[in-house]
Amino acid sequence: MPGTQDDPRARRSRAAALAAATELLVEAGPGGVTHAAVAERAGIGRATVYRHWPDVQSLLLDTLATDARPLLMLGDGPIRDELIAGLRRQIEWLNQPVSASVTAAVIERAERDEGVRRIRDEMFGRADEHLVTVLNAAVDRGELRPGVEENARELVSHVIGPLLFQRFMLGARLDTDMAVRTVDAALAPWLPDA
Repeated sequence: MPGTQDDPRARRSRAAALAAATELLVEAGPGGVTHAAVAERAGIGRATVYRHWPDVQSLLLDTLATDARPLLMLGDGPIRDELIAGLRRQIEWLNQPVSASVTAAVIERAERDEGVRRIRDEMFGRADEHLVTVLNAAVDRGELRPGVEENARELVSHVIGPLLFQRFMLGARLDTDMAVRTVDAALAPWLPDA
């Protein structure tokens, strides 16, 4: 008998269940993601959902992990251009209802759930680690003053923080022009002539 990973029917039912769970997360928040609701929405048996996820917690974790993504993955071009492009991608992602719901659920649940905390760390924690490498290259090219790489986490908070505040606290739809203003404000103290 083929394993779940090899069985195309099992892969299809798992994908349908995760898509249904994501829709339910957007519509009703984490509390709306139940075995029964996912099975009904996906058009599959409840036993199938239980076979993939024996408890609601594992179902919710997989749903969150499926739609979570790291923030601010940048290339090796000029730092300002890379940050603006990365922030614009992030703005487009955060403006999507599913992305906003996933991010809000991860932020809220990470305080009391170790599994969700790991997802949060994948989303937010890696951003500053990756940024250190990019900032080192920007310092080497003379785009920024030395010392900025030691303040990567602060820089990330100045770049991502305003987006999260606008989107989640004020409920605003984010404008891609916000990327330029946010990046310029965050980089200003670190420019060579500052």
